[in-house]
Amino acid sequence: MPFIEKQRHGKHFYYYLVKTVRTSSSNVKKIRIFLGREVPEKKILQKYFLDLEKKTMERYNSLWLPKDLIEKVDDLSASITVFHKTPSNVLPKDFLVRYTYNTNAIEGNRLTLRQTALVLSDKIAPEGARTDDVIEALNAADAWMYIESYNGRLNKAFVCKVQYKITKNTSCRLQGKFRDSQVRIMGSEHVPPKAAEVPRLVDVLINDFYKKKGDLHPVELATLLHNRIVNIHPFTDGNGRTARLIMNWILLRNKLPPAIIEVVNKEEYYKAIEDADKGDQKPFATFLGNQLLSQYTAAAPD
Repeated sequence: MPFIEKQRHGKHFYYYLVKTVRTSSSNVKKIRIFLGREVPEKKILQKYFLDLEKKTMERYNSLWLPKDLIEKVDDLSASITVFHKTPSNVLPKDFLVRYTYNTNAIEGNRLTLRQTALVLSDKIAPEGARTDDVIEALNAADAWMYIESYNGRLNKAFVCKVQYKITKNTSCRLQGKFRDSQVRIMGSEHVPPKAAEVPRLVDVLINDFYKKKGDLHPVELATLLHNRIVNIHPFTDGNGRTARLIMNWILLRNKLPPAIIEVVNKEEYYKAIEDADKGDQKPFATFLGNQLLSQYTAAAPD
């Protein structure tokens, strides 16, 4: 977090707004903005806070995001840091209900938004609802709370735990374990790798993540993880829901709010994934950035 630093030069004291940023795994540096001989009033100081947050974000390289979109997303992140402190403070009260409904509906869950709200608030099955649909709703909420509070490292155990949280008490044959057989993705031309390759490919993904986490913009880092998990398809079930949760874990850890991929945008979402399977990450990164702007800013993206 930024802080105010007091320095003496000659006979006078001067004030600086300072933030320490990590430039590599072993190096950090301080970014300073000169405030003057007195600390400005709160309104002016908040502007300096915004400027400092944006300045420290500029260290990221951009591979896939358009420059104007990066600026808008960084403005969102800076505003959260200054005015709301954490991304969780900007979430609407019904966030968990809407997130659970949409992430499950994308995968075919039949609960309506209202039914999902009832399940999460009362922990009872609406009349006529399938048991599996109800369990999936409860699991999605539990998995969300798990990733929101998880402060550990990205590793295979974490990825498997997320999938376990999603699939526990369901008909999924392997819960919290990588698949042991070949799978196909319905409606997609992409053929996931053989089961025997999954552990190695997940290790490669995790290594790539740690190599690039200090360089890629957070939205691009979230894009990378989401698309690679979906591409590897490491589990017999729950791959998409796992990928969306870990995508949002990355956003939260980088002072951005989580994105809800709404079921009404399912076709655009799937098309962006197909492009990523063919090697083009730009459509998904742009899609994700625009989802953040449309959900957390007053003006929708251009």
